Amino acid sequence: MLNIAHRGFHQAFPDNTLEAFEAAIALGVDGVELDVHETADREFIVFHDARLKGSDIKKLSLAQIKEAKLRDTFDIPTLEQALEVCRKRTRLLVELKKVWSLDKFLALLPAKIEPGDIIIISFDKDIVSKLWFLAPELQSGIITALPLANPVKLAQAIRCGTIAVRFPFIDAGLVKKARTSNLSVYVWGCPDIKAARKVLALDIDGIITDFPDQIKAVLG
Repeated sequence: MLNIAHRGFHQAFPDNTLEAFEAAIALGVDGVELDVHETADREFIVFHDARLKGSDIKKLSLAQIKEAKLRDTFDIPTLEQALEVCRKRTRLLVELKKVWSLDKFLALLPAKIEPGDIIIISFDKDIVSKLWFLAPELQSGIITALPLANPVKLAQAIRCGTIAVRFPFIDAGLVKKARTSNLSVYVWGCPDIKAARKVLALDIDGIITDFPDQIKAVLG
């Protein structure tokens, strides 16, 4: 059971910052989840929202984004910076948001992280399908936020090996179907430790959580 820090450990720092990733690693998590957007000049930043200070990230250059400070102090990191911080120190779940230059994204990875230490995930089934075509050796997964009729079938259709299911749309039956199909199962969106305890009782591979410190205490 892997304890994955959702956007890092962000009790004291903005999420998706290098400081939040360092805090998660210091806590001793098994992995870090982070979000990636592509800029107007085909660079990659680690940030959750599609807009920054009222502008679409896809219309901003990296230089323009670097002018912004979170809480007037913290930088928005590039993907390369985040990979360098986490390299050989923790696993990564990299969620691709708005990214269209997958070839360039994939070219960044070999020098920064071992293939076995990263899973690339997305809500966008077209992105996940293209990942299999471009880099079938990498682990990839689909994220679901709604109670889909058959997320296992979806994962098989786009040829990925992982499903990341939102709480509360996970149950023992779905986990069993996933296991039968050799899929890994991660759960995200637990609102509190009480909900997380229910999830931890299932045969899942990991939990993506905003309170990895509490999960660590439960897992021991």
